[in-house]
Amino acid sequence: MDAVPPDPWTTFLDWLSTVLVPSWGGLVALLPYALVVFVIGPIVTLLALGWVWHLMRRRRGHVQRTTVQAVAAPRADDGTPRFPANAPYCEPHALVYPPRARRCQIDQAILMVACPVDGTVRAADILICAACGTKYTLGVGSSPVAVAPAKGPPAGGAAIA
Repeated sequence: MDAVPPDPWTTFLDWLSTVLVPSWGGLVALLPYALVVFVIGPIVTLLALGWVWHLMRRRRGHVQRTTVQAVAAPRADDGTPRFPANAPYCEPHALVYPPRARRCQIDQAILMVACPVDGTVRAADILICAACGTKYTLGVGSSPVAVAPAKGPPAGGAAIA
């Protein structure tokens, strides 16, 4: 006897029943993967996006740098300038310079330095005090750049005290 070929409509309905009525055992086995993909994945993604947003939008401190300039020497009660020990200064202009300076910015004269041990005045280029023999190196531990002080409260208002 000849086998009757299956009806195309019946074949389609058999295939459709496998799609519409799945194997529940296979779906239950896929449940942990679906939990990771559809629940934990979006949570981790939102946390990562929030972290990136925070890193991009957070307030950062801004340091304003400035070069160290000569400052006016402090004055005594009688008005004469008082120069600090071991700091280069220009006596005619009454200016105290940063430690690495060697010449006056106004007239290019050699700066003077007072010895902190005995008060002897020497040129800033001379490293050894002639009176006591102490060796000094000006500006060894100093930074060539100074940080400018803040100009006021941040934009948006002042702090309430």
